[in-house]
Amino acid sequence: MSRCVIITSYHSAGRLDYQNVCEDDFVICADGGYAHAISGGISPHIVIGDFDSYPENKLSEECGAHCKIIRLAVEKDDTDTMICLKYGIDQGFDQFLIIGGLGGRLDHTIANLQTLSYAIDCKKKLWILDGKNKATMIESGAIEIAKQENTKISLFSFTETCSGVSIHGVKYPLHETILNNSFPLGVSNEFEEEYARIENKKGKLLIILSQD
Repeated sequence: MSRCVIITSYHSAGRLDYQNVCEDDFVICADGGYAHAISGGISPHIVIGDFDSYPENKLSEECGAHCKIIRLAVEKDDTDTMICLKYGIDQGFDQFLIIGGLGGRLDHTIANLQTLSYAIDCKKKLWILDGKNKATMIESGAIEIAKQENTKISLFSFTETCSGVSIHGVKYPLHETILNNSFPLGVSNEFEEEYARIENKKGKLLIILSQD
């Protein structure tokens, strides 16, 4: 099955992020993410939100029969982005990309990182991409990440601890290390090989790529 792409309302970058969207991706817009999608030349399949950042009547006129609209109550427990993720999971997708949501309001950024954690609980693969930052999370597994120029790679324990953490192909390798969530030992590493290989045996390991 193809990948599910979720476009959020807040973006810290321009249209370059949309180069990561493929023709066979299923695209969901979270509320005002619709405006970003259209400006990037992307026609979404569905728009979900409480429409506090984009007028619903204007959306209905512009969408027509091209995409589905799901209206949410303003007062709710889940964020619009989380509801979009849950919708994609219900449709059977296993791989997700969220575009936007890693800048602007700090509370929204943390909420989106918690959305990463939720995806892990559901055994789904999720990357968040927003301008100069990209994030994913693994639990008791391994991942290889291709070298990116002028980019730092950082590891953080999202749970209280992560144990058995190893990273190779970087300037500061780790082997079977314990990371905890109160000391940033894994911040700001550098690629030295074409791929960085990261392994984690226990806990939720947050992986962040940040351009200088």
